[in-house]
Amino acid sequence: MACGRRRLQWHFRRMLCAALAVMLSAAAAGCGAAAGAAGEPDGPTISIGVALDEPGVGWLHDGEYSGFDVTVARYVAQALGYARKQVNFTQIRPVDASAALHSGEAQMLVTSMPMDGTQPKDVQGSRPYLLTQQDLLVRTGDRPAIAAPADLNGKIVCSARGSGAGARLREKAPGVIIRERESYQQCVTALLVGEADAVSADDAVLSGLAFSTGKGYLTLVGQPLGTVLRSVQVKAGEDELMSKINAVLDTMRKDGSLARALDAMRDATGYRGGSVPEIQR
Repeated sequence: MACGRRRLQWHFRRMLCAALAVMLSAAAAGCGAAAGAAGEPDGPTISIGVALDEPGVGWLHDGEYSGFDVTVARYVAQALGYARKQVNFTQIRPVDASAALHSGEAQMLVTSMPMDGTQPKDVQGSRPYLLTQQDLLVRTGDRPAIAAPADLNGKIVCSARGSGAGARLREKAPGVIIRERESYQQCVTALLVGEADAVSADDAVLSGLAFSTGKGYLTLVGQPLGTVLRSVQVKAGEDELMSKINAVLDTMRKDGSLARALDAMRDATGYRGGSVPEIQR
């Protein structure tokens, strides 16, 4: 009988240990759920449209956002009262800018304005936070043959749809053949496989694309085709919001944040151009 009691006690202890293990496991799972909930943003969020495939400018790599425009977007959002975890980035291509704002996909865009000056009437832009130059990216071996806009006549130049690069190129080289793609990365692929002779964009974007390609395959021509403005853009009519954004950008100029962001982009991609415009009144 004593032996039976011992067996019963042994089985009871096993059952008790098993029950405790289940309880501890459930408690641990509960803690994990609480931690996940704590990571959710408190309060409203803001969706900001940026390029995510332009190294040094707007770049998403291994889940991390980086680049000049991303730095500007985060600074502006914080100044408007949004914590870092309340900011959501969404990829915007030039052709989608207006639609993204009016569909609610993005409440704000931080990107370049159309190079041909054809800003949509339903979009308003801030005072520019960066001045760059439209340029050309070519295969390094072709650089001697494309030294000026006139050399583009009869050649194929790729540009992003909606960027306005093609219209400006046609003014300088009427015989140029423009092929538009959805993104600059697609244009780079076309250039590398011989489907295009050059890619046209602002020189900040082109420097990042050349750097990311590596091994000296691509180079900038270095003949500016015109100024490109980068600005924060919102729906037309949001005057109060735009006034606040312009004030934040002025602060970024005064405290050196824009200059530091430009230096960081130069260090990251080897970019040598660009300038932060003076405060406008």
